[in-house]
Amino acid sequence: MKKFSICTIFICLMLMLVSCQNNKGLTFTGESKNWNAELITKYNIWGKESQSIKIIYKGENPEQIIVPSFNVESSDFMGWGIGEIKFDKQGIYYSGDVIKLDTKTPSSSEIILTLEGEESETILLSSSS
Repeated sequence: MKKFSICTIFICLMLMLVSCQNNKGLTFTGESKNWNAELITKYNIWGKESQSIKIIYKGENPEQIIVPSFNVESSDFMGWGIGEIKFDKQGIYYSGDVIKLDTKTPSSSEIILTLEGEESETILLSSSS
């Protein structure tokens, strides 16, 4: 009975280690004339994905920039978006974890970020891995 318990614990530990190997997630990046953007994916121990986004304004007076909304779209997951966002003094907006998905976004995905405003821009985000 004792050997069975030790074997069971050992197998459980090995399964946990194997499942944690690919939990780093992916980062999809892109750039346009006025913006840099990153979509960051992270995975929990059950393999579910959470996404966040970081948008950086490259122009002057970033604290005065207001984007009425943005949308994230891909053929690999249902799109999502956020209404009016404001940037800090360095021109950075970070959403934190926004959406949770049951499946992992493939590294081959092409993700489209559309920033709405006076001058709307579309940025293609792709993974380097």
